[in-house]
Amino acid sequence: MRTYPDPQLNEAVIPPTVLSGVVEIGQREACPTGLWFSGTGVAPANLVTAEPVKVSFRQAATILGRALRAMPDRPLGMQVGGRDALLTFGILGMAIRSCATAADALAVGLELHQASGSLVDMELEVTGQEFALRLHERLPEPELIAFLCEEVLCSTLALSRSIFEDDQTPTRVEFSYPAPPYVQEYRKFFRCPLHFGADANRMVFPASQLDRPIPTRNDQTRAAAVDTCRRLLDSGRGRPDIIMAVETLLSRNLRRPLTMAETARRLHITERTLRRQLTAAGERFSAVRDRVRQRRAALLLRESRLKIADVAAEVGFSDAREFRRAHIRWTGYPPSAERRDC
Repeated sequence: MRTYPDPQLNEAVIPPTVLSGVVEIGQREACPTGLWFSGTGVAPANLVTAEPVKVSFRQAATILGRALRAMPDRPLGMQVGGRDALLTFGILGMAIRSCATAADALAVGLELHQASGSLVDMELEVTGQEFALRLHERLPEPELIAFLCEEVLCSTLALSRSIFEDDQTPTRVEFSYPAPPYVQEYRKFFRCPLHFGADANRMVFPASQLDRPIPTRNDQTRAAAVDTCRRLLDSGRGRPDIIMAVETLLSRNLRRPLTMAETARRLHITERTLRRQLTAAGERFSAVRDRVRQRRAALLLRESRLKIADVAAEVGFSDAREFRRAHIRWTGYPPSAERRDC
C-alpha cells in the first residue's frame, strides 16, 4: 500500500459503510474477499462488528481497487449506492430526513457526508436557475473514479426519492470519464441526459428544488443526529479539536479560500475566539491554511498529471506565479522539483 503525503488520507477515520457493501456483494458472488484485505491491516470481520473499525482512504482505495479487478465491467458503485438508505447513510440519513427543506438537508449532507463513509468530497454549485452537487476526488484514482461517482450519486438520488416519495430526476448528470460498458444501467437509474468526458462530475437540478419542504421534519431529531455525526467524525483524532475543525473546513474549500473571519463564522464562533483558540494550540491561521494547501499541492503534483497551473487553481491560487512563490516559501524549492522527485 502506498503512503500518501497528506496524513489525512492515512488516518483511519472513515466509517466502512462503502466497503461493507462491496464485501457483501463479493461474498454473494463467491469471491475470495479475504484476499482484498491482504496487507491493509483490516479484516472483513472488522467491518461488521457492533462497533466497526474505521479505515483510512489509503486502506479503502487499496481494497476497492482489488474488488473492482475481481468484479470488472459491472455497475458495482450503483449496486452499493442503490441499497436501502438506512444502510447507506445511517445516522446521517436520519439527520437529513429531519431537516426543514431540501436546501437545509443539502447543507447538512455537505458538512457531514464523511459520517456515511463517503470517499469523495462535494460542493454545491449554484448558477442561474440550476444547482449542482459537484464531486471532487480526494486523490486522482482513475481505477476508482466511476465506482466512487456511482456510489455517491446513486445513494444521494435514492435518498432524495425516498424522502419526497416521488420519482425525482436530475436535469442532467455529467461525468469526467468515458461511458462505461454498462451505460444502459445509468440511463435506467438517472432517467435524464447523461454527458461523459465532461470537465467535472456533477448532478444538476432545477434551483426551485432547494425550497421543497421535507415532510418528515423534526428539529429535535435533526439536532441530535447532527451532533452524533459530528462526534463520530471527531472521534479517534489526536489533534486539538480546533485545529482539526479548521483544517477540515479549509480542505473542503481550497478552490475558494476562506478568510479567518469566514472560517470563524462557519464554525459559529467569533474571529477573536478563533484566534485565541489557535494561539492556545500553538498555531496561526495562516500556518494552518498553508499546511492544508501544501499537503494538497504535494499530493496533486506527485499523483496526478495536472498542469502546474491547474494544481495552483486546485489549491486556491488564481496565478501560477503566486503559487510558485508560495511553494518555494513552504518547501524551499519550486513545484516542478516536487514533480521531478516523484
